[in-house]
Amino acid sequence: MIERVPTDIEGLDEMLGGGFLKKRHVLVTGGPGTGKTTFGMEFLYRGALRGEKGLMVMLEEKPEKLVENLQQGMDWDLEEQLKNDNIILVSIDSFSWERLSDTLQSYITRHNVKRVVVDTLTLLKMNTKDPFEFRRQIIGLLGFLENLDCTVLFTSEAPYPTREGARYSIEEFIVDGVIALYNIPIKNERRRALEILKMRGVDHSNAMYPFKITKSGIVIYPEEII
Repeated sequence: MIERVPTDIEGLDEMLGGGFLKKRHVLVTGGPGTGKTTFGMEFLYRGALRGEKGLMVMLEEKPEKLVENLQQGMDWDLEEQLKNDNIILVSIDSFSWERLSDTLQSYITRHNVKRVVVDTLTLLKMNTKDPFEFRRQIIGLLGFLENLDCTVLFTSEAPYPTREGARYSIEEFIVDGVIALYNIPIKNERRRALEILKMRGVDHSNAMYPFKITKSGIVIYPEEII
């Protein structure tokens, strides 16, 4: 059996039957404010607490701003993990597949990284005008990452707030797993919800569950179905 990588995100491992499969690639997609980057950072933070080094490659937001936002909103001891290089944040200003691959290989091999987050694929897609070329590049990137002994999360922006408006993209068909985050309007408020659209090799939950971003992290409520 393939080894599991527990996320330790409350409620998620229950939905996955134990966590992600090791060395697989998972896409976390959602609209603005759904918690994609927070999801990725918690995956790294929980891994660091287990002794697994993590890397986030950021193509848009600056590391300093991300850390500032998380320190204001979370009770995590993030500073300690960053200081000891248990979590490494890297920003890339010029968007190219070659530079992304070089950066990933350099940090993963040099620091023995086991968990990776790339935030966000959307900018790479915007800078790859030809859909065929984008598909070719992402397939090449996934094959390249499979040889580096790490589990990878990608984030991507989705223009739809609910599953009814979903329009699937190329990357969602190629990666091993897709987790969709929603902001669902219910009466006079919006509720965050999570759905596992696919996870190859995993007997996962097919229901959509509400979740909250709390001081301790993301909390999913599998006992409540939206």
